[in-house]
Amino acid sequence: MKNTQLTYRAGTLDQNTLLRNILYEKLLLSHSLVVRLKQENRIKVNGVPARTNQPINPGDVITIDVEFTEENTIIPEPIPLEIIYEDQDFLVLHKPAGLSTHPSRKNGTGTLANAVAYYWRNRGQNTIFRPINRLDRDTSGLVLIGNNQFAHQAIFNPKKSPIFERHYLALVEGVLTEDQDCIDLPIAHPDINQRRRIVHPEGRKAVTHYRVLTRFPQHTLLALKLETGRTHQIRVHLSFLGHPLCGDLLYGSPSPLIDRQALHAYLLRFIHPRSGGEIRLELPLAADIKRAIDLIKNPDLHH
Repeated sequence: MKNTQLTYRAGTLDQNTLLRNILYEKLLLSHSLVVRLKQENRIKVNGVPARTNQPINPGDVITIDVEFTEENTIIPEPIPLEIIYEDQDFLVLHKPAGLSTHPSRKNGTGTLANAVAYYWRNRGQNTIFRPINRLDRDTSGLVLIGNNQFAHQAIFNPKKSPIFERHYLALVEGVLTEDQDCIDLPIAHPDINQRRRIVHPEGRKAVTHYRVLTRFPQHTLLALKLETGRTHQIRVHLSFLGHPLCGDLLYGSPSPLIDRQALHAYLLRFIHPRSGGEIRLELPLAADIKRAIDLIKNPDLHH
């Protein structure tokens, strides 16, 4: 049986500290999670349910059960999953291109969320689907999912998880001259009835770092790291620079090299909020992007 509890043993410096201060300042729990834990009597001191205004003494053991039974409203579907990593707090999957992360409408099907709901149901787990990074339908690569509210909120807490890096590989049109650069351009969504986003001074802050890996005569292979996570961020930024992703029909044009945007989330790196250890997960370049590069290097493969 997996251990779903957080445990904290009070030290001498915690003498007469209120329990709630330890929850917020030492365990770095969010206010919404603490409220929920209180309502269900899931916070205990020395095995006894406790009030958050209770003073704590050295040697007291605080235990918190963060695993809730939740109502999952997503329809389970037997869609194959490629699991890269799993523990009590996180599930990391390799999402193929062509599979949406989440249904776009109520009772929608055919997505990664439906596949995860089916996987969890078969394990007797009833959990809300909480993707921490979302990939566009035609972007392949690593998707990090929080298995509980604690994991989901903790990964965004810079004190609890000071590192959360998302790295991508992209094949773009044209040749970038700078070996590396930072694109700091705000992104707006001017028409909610259309998917397309634009660079606009009144948009939300968006920062993308890129590094050139290989230059070809008419294309460039890039490694990118996101500092922010706006929808379509990499696609919008690179298109604005005049170097859209190969095959990006929304922000560029069709490509004979590949039938989807050539973007692959190949690396995730984060500090695990429960253990404090670093998790680093990496995937090889997607097969269709690799083939596109092979076609660039050897055009005769087209025939």
